[in-house]
Amino acid sequence: MFSRILLATDFSEQAEQAYPWAARLAVSNKGKIILMHALEDDLVATAPVFANYMAPGALDLGNYREEFRAGARKALESAADQLRALGAEVETMLVEIGKPSKAVVATAKECACSVIVISTHGRGGLAHLLLGSTAEKVVRMASVPVLTVHEGDQAPDCGEAQA
Repeated sequence: MFSRILLATDFSEQAEQAYPWAARLAVSNKGKIILMHALEDDLVATAPVFANYMAPGALDLGNYREEFRAGARKALESAADQLRALGAEVETMLVEIGKPSKAVVATAKECACSVIVISTHGRGGLAHLLLGSTAEKVVRMASVPVLTVHEGDQAPDCGEAQA
C-alpha cells in the first residue's frame, strides 16, 4: 500500500521522532523511504542545524552555499543510517526548490510517493502565526496522505514489522 514513503526532515529532535514511523511503514509494506531535506533559501537561518557537519571556516562567502549542501548531505546520510538500523531501505534527496512545504509536496509528486511522513514542532500562538507550520502547509497542499508525528507520540515497535 505504501511502497514509497517520503520522510521530510529538518534534522531537529522533533523530526527524528518521525523516523521510526516512516521505518515501520516501509518495513511493513516492503517499501522504500525517500528521505528528503529542503535546503532553505535563507541559509543564515539554518546555520546552527549543520554546524557539526561543516568544515571550519565554512562561512567564507565563496564557499557558503556549497558548505551548506555538503553539511546537509552528511546530515542526510547520518539520518539514513538511523533508518537503515531500523530495517528500512532508504534513498536520500537534497532539494533546493524554494519553501520547504512546497519542496516536500513537489518531491512527493515527482518521486511518486504514496504517503508523506513529517513531524510537527507543535508551535502555537504567536510563533505559529509568525513562522507558520511547514507540516500544516504540507497537509493542506499534498495530494497523498500525510502522517504527522507530534512531540511525545509513542514510537512504533519497528522490530515487529520484520517478523
